[in-house]
Amino acid sequence: MARPQLEVISSTGSRAMVYKIDRDIWPVYHYHPEYDILLSLKDHRGRFISGDHTGPLERGTLIMNGPNIPHALHTGLPDEEDWSRPSLAVIQFSEDSLGREFLERQEMRPIREFLHAARWGFEFVGDTRERAAEIILGMRDLGELERLFELFRLLRLFAESSERRVLASPAYAPSLRERDITRLDRVVRHLHAEMARLIRLETVARVAGLTPKSFCRFFRANTGKTLVEYVNAMRVGEACRLLVETGRPVTEIAFAVGFNNLSNFNRRFRELKGLSPREFRLRAAPDARRQHEPMPEVRVFG
Repeated sequence: MARPQLEVISSTGSRAMVYKIDRDIWPVYHYHPEYDILLSLKDHRGRFISGDHTGPLERGTLIMNGPNIPHALHTGLPDEEDWSRPSLAVIQFSEDSLGREFLERQEMRPIREFLHAARWGFEFVGDTRERAAEIILGMRDLGELERLFELFRLLRLFAESSERRVLASPAYAPSLRERDITRLDRVVRHLHAEMARLIRLETVARVAGLTPKSFCRFFRANTGKTLVEYVNAMRVGEACRLLVETGRPVTEIAFAVGFNNLSNFNRRFRELKGLSPREFRLRAAPDARRQHEPMPEVRVFG
């Protein structure tokens, strides 16, 4: 098993965005502070990992990874090493590279709110995926300024679409609304610090400075989950990370993240992930032999 590597995308220091076509995909489990929009250009018969989510990697698969969400792509086919059959179209950018002050303008509200939601990552399907693919591939023949205009057009399409699925769970990227952000941040940090111990509603409510009843309303309004639902998702999310990054036994991981027995851990894990912890490890664990391979050759446009 291996820990995610930090990828430094230096081009975003001078450009608003990076657009490139990769000949091959990079299987290294990695992360970076930029958003990643990835369009698979052929059927890899493989899978992608984004945080604690795994999905099939096929022709047309379109995902957007949130900032600092570890991710990797794995193909089930050998690389043809043929530029006439590229593997992936990639767009990378950050809120800083686009301009935070610019994103605060009234006209940018739909895109600003979408980027906030996209911190968990999304997979796009249906007509949205088809329209987005046309925009992404059409960028190849454009200049830098025109490509930037198309990026905002793409983000507006994403913002207005309901044909999307959330990737990483809140345990990977907690939802922090502007309202009461300090209080919620204090609660979330407490929950993560106490994950392996018994978590009591009364104790967490005291951390928030609220009565238990008021805390339940506050927490659900700001996370969309009850405390029990959030804690289960948090623990399962951490278990996913340990399953991918370590070789520790499943039983040991279950107790390390705060479950008091293995059967309860397996039940909650299957409820949230649709498969057992062992099945998740077999699907999601990156190939440790390939973790330190260099980035594949790419063509950067502009």
